[in-house]
Amino acid sequence: MELLFTQATVVVELFGAGYVAGSFAIYAHRRLSQPTSWRSRSTFTIVERVPEQEPEPKKPAQRKPTPVELLRQQCQKAGIKWRDAHGKNKHLKKAEMIAVLQQLERIKRVTVSQAEPTNSTKPKPTSTQKRAA
Repeated sequence: MELLFTQATVVVELFGAGYVAGSFAIYAHRRLSQPTSWRSRSTFTIVERVPEQEPEPKKPAQRKPTPVELLRQQCQKAGIKWRDAHGKNKHLKKAEMIAVLQQLERIKRVTVSQAEPTNSTKPKPTSTQKRAA
């Protein structure tokens, strides 16, 4: 009985060692047959290594503001309250902002035209007065 047990352990050990040896041989063959571009950096020689360059800092992508954002900026510059204009955190809508900005432009045009000095207080010289001078 002991002899059978001993022989069984020897067979198991031999087949186990054969499996490990075969697995290692297959692994080594696959590893060495791969192209050099697939090898890890540790397998390169010093001559093959390329000095690492510092990556350039990436600039964040500049996105174009939406038309509503542009209107909000214009309202902010003009001093128009667009945020929470209706209460309960309700902002001005696009059409409302356009209407308010157009109304503000009309008011500016009217005040500028009224502020311009007019020459209507001086009488215009007539053609006879021009000849005399």
